[in-house]
Amino acid sequence: MKRFKMTYAGEWIGLAIVLALTSIDVRAQPQPPVGGAPLSDAEWRQKVEARVQQLELENAELRQRVGVVADTQQAVMKEAQSHGFLTLEAGKPRLTTPDFFDTNKYVAEGDFPGSFLIPGSKTSLQIGGYVQLDTILDTDRTGNDDAFVVSSIPTGDSKAGAGNTNFSIRQTRLFLKTQTPTSNWGDLVTYVEVDFMGTDGAEPRIRHAYGQVGDKFQLLAGQTWSAFQDATVFPATLDFQGPPGIITSRRPQVRLREIWNDQWSGVVAIEDPSSDITVPSGFAGEKTTPYPDVAANIRWTQPWGHMQLSGVLRYLQFDPNDGNRESDVGYGLNLTGSIKAFKVDDKHIDLLLYQIAAGNGIAKYVNDTGGLGLDGVLTTPGGDLQALNLVAGMVAYQHWWNAKWASTFGYSIVNVDNRSGESGSDYHRGQYAVANLRYYPTERVMIGGEVLYGIREDKDGSTGDDFRFQFSVQFRF
Repeated sequence: MKRFKMTYAGEWIGLAIVLALTSIDVRAQPQPPVGGAPLSDAEWRQKVEARVQQLELENAELRQRVGVVADTQQAVMKEAQSHGFLTLEAGKPRLTTPDFFDTNKYVAEGDFPGSFLIPGSKTSLQIGGYVQLDTILDTDRTGNDDAFVVSSIPTGDSKAGAGNTNFSIRQTRLFLKTQTPTSNWGDLVTYVEVDFMGTDGAEPRIRHAYGQVGDKFQLLAGQTWSAFQDATVFPATLDFQGPPGIITSRRPQVRLREIWNDQWSGVVAIEDPSSDITVPSGFAGEKTTPYPDVAANIRWTQPWGHMQLSGVLRYLQFDPNDGNRESDVGYGLNLTGSIKAFKVDDKHIDLLLYQIAAGNGIAKYVNDTGGLGLDGVLTTPGGDLQALNLVAGMVAYQHWWNAKWASTFGYSIVNVDNRSGESGSDYHRGQYAVANLRYYPTERVMIGGEVLYGIREDKDGSTGDDFRFQFSVQFRF
């Protein structure tokens, strides 16, 4: 390309010199050809004019080539845009957050640092993430100081207690992404992301670790969001946990994704079948998972937003030490979407986010009920394993007051259909409301405050609630 540009410039310089020569009095400048008689004025002018015409043709051809190069560049950028690798802003490329991310955690700016080519390879490397400090004040007792987990709020006689103040950096994240072109399979992408929400203090914890190859047709293997969820509807909250009723689960999996066109795409995945089952005290045995979970979704994208319908099918099983093996089938549907509303500019657009999910034996996929043993229950030794019905919903509105100030308002609910033989202290319902105000003083910096309220209700009617106030500062890189 550099040689092409120099040639193009050189032709124009040569043309300027020739035109300058034609303005000089040719009678004062004899032009004898080498080894021949001098040219007449008419012959010399004719020769110069022929050369000028030739240069004009060459310059026209060069301009056409420049146009072809520009068209190719635009086509390449549009192709990359269709695959989600970049967006065009005022005609210039801008790297974008991967579509599997809980993107609203990065709503401050919407782009990441550019990647660089690893020397001696075809692989581009991108490094990103954020450092975040959370200052958290609870007005009552809660079971988790770093994240607002509604299901951890004490109920009944155990709910009394003083408030608590906590400083935390555990939400801090780091990711590494590589992209390598292949000869016939499309781009190869690898992605690893960690935070510090491990079980022991601020221990690092892997959130995502996977590889993906393909363009329109993609093969993914590793750990990332379940195909049963829609990570793009996770609202912009300062709190790490998010709404209790949102479907959110990162699982080891093998998935296929096909992008049919600019509007439609589909995913099918075979996922780790980790399940939660409650059994009677003293009843010996273990849960088993002979078959993987099968999850799928279909997504419709429009200029005004998107809709996604997801489904999951799973098999729950318990093997007692004595007695018969018990099993049940779990299944669920999840409808999610976003609607664009008012717009400050192309980067700051209000969003209405929503989700409604229902099913049987899907508690492990729900934010508030994962790990509580509510996929299914054995109410009596030797009884039937029964998957529990569950309904979970979330609605949130993200508003930009201007390019530097934004807010999120949201509500969420989870309801579990308990069985008659369950303990009275088992989780029955959780509700949650959130409101925040975020300020972006400069690129990659966010300062915000948030108010959260949650209430837990048990099967026997006991309740507990908590107000939480959170102040956060985030620095993205």
